[in-house]
Amino acid sequence: MEQEFSADAFDGLQFVSQSPVRVTFMLELSENGPMSRCDLRETVDASRTTVSRNLDALVARGWVDEAGATYRVTPGGELRASALESYLSTAEAADRLEPFFRWFPMDGVEVEWEWFLDAAVYPSTSADPYAPVDRHAERLETAERLHALLPEVGLRPMQSIGRERDDFEHELVVSPSVAETLRSERKYVEERAALDERGRVSFYVSEEPIRTYVGLFEDDVQIGVSDGDGVPRALVETDDERVRRWARETYDRHRSDAELLC
Repeated sequence: MEQEFSADAFDGLQFVSQSPVRVTFMLELSENGPMSRCDLRETVDASRTTVSRNLDALVARGWVDEAGATYRVTPGGELRASALESYLSTAEAADRLEPFFRWFPMDGVEVEWEWFLDAAVYPSTSADPYAPVDRHAERLETAERLHALLPEVGLRPMQSIGRERDDFEHELVVSPSVAETLRSERKYVEERAALDERGRVSFYVSEEPIRTYVGLFEDDVQIGVSDGDGVPRALVETDDERVRRWARETYDRHRSDAELLC
């Protein structure tokens, strides 16, 4: 059942969201209070009039108490400040993750987006268009064990495998189109031979389409998304156990019916 909120709750939300100064004062007083008016003014880029007006409004609401020359947050204000901090933290994470969310295939994927709140994000931008590939290649250089699903293939990531170690052992499940590339294009055939000299990489061909790059490393997981043309758009990296379980289940589903690439 959808939760219903009171008109007072909506009114309070509208009140505090009208001014970033009010939000800042609530968070500062919750974290560092009691504070003087002068101390609070130093936390914002605002005039004396703006500072006074917003402090008076918070006092009038009963969210902040004025005691002499100092201000302190009330119990109700403390709860609201905690909620504001949680919202702002989540909103910042959502903004950071937006390039990943935009290209992630939503249909038929059972994940909770909150699992990714602490993930590192490497988006492709106009200033750094190869950021996802760069991070992917960097991680491959030192990986000892990797189980991965590969919807696309690139020569640079393959050349990065085991660059800084010789005792690697990887299983890579690829799409049929990638398998054909690995079999037929000379540069990839040569790179596979070079990999066999440095370590062990087993390629398998999935019967199911692979829509997303999933890389299970020793301690963390990478998930990469691409656009309709196969261009990498974002890469996330996380050690969240819930993401790892989903990644393992996804990998195992493809691996179970995959055939060894000869």
